[in-house]
Amino acid sequence: MSGRTDRREFLRRAGAAAAAAAAGAAAISAADLEEARALAAAPLPEGRPVPADGPEVLSVEPFTVDAALDREELLWRRGAVESGAWESFRWVRPPEQGVREVLAAALARSGAVAAVATDPPAAEAEYRLRGHLARCDEEDGPGAWSGVLEVRIEVRDARTGESVLRRTYARREKAAARNPTAVVEAIRRSLDAVALELATDLRTVLEARREGAGAPGGG
Repeated sequence: MSGRTDRREFLRRAGAAAAAAAAGAAAISAADLEEARALAAAPLPEGRPVPADGPEVLSVEPFTVDAALDREELLWRRGAVESGAWESFRWVRPPEQGVREVLAAALARSGAVAAVATDPPAAEAEYRLRGHLARCDEEDGPGAWSGVLEVRIEVRDARTGESVLRRTYARREKAAARNPTAVVEAIRRSLDAVALELATDLRTVLEARREGAGAPGGG
């Protein structure tokens, strides 16, 4: 089998895996919290992948997480110094894992690249995305509670190691009610907004790099 055929087969398999992830990845939602009563799940927004802008494969590596969030309970903050955790509200899975899956699925649907790989990682990927979850918590204000998300993203050229995109995405959404379930729903809205911003940024960066490579004297 030729190298070109190998590449086509790899893209076919990676594309199928990305489509499955986009269709079936679990959302960050009220269902990600465990408590005595049942909580309704918020499904992923529907949407078909759009045609890819280019042939690149993006590998999304496991995210790291701030030490304060490295716990099972939902964290709350009040003011600059007061914080705690809901002992009766626990994440079903680590929040950095859920954030990674939602962002990877959104990038796969966006068409910014030909395929997005998570597990197993793509050995032939042109770009690698790393993330650090700095905030994913409840913020209590005098009149309302909010869901806060902050994730630091870096995308590197897998061949050269060059950083092509580095940005901190931060979002705060007001919760519909003053309870943990509403807070997690607000976090999910924040995550959806961040996913759209990231997809737009990645598309813009890669389009510029493709144009530069095609210009006289380009790489």
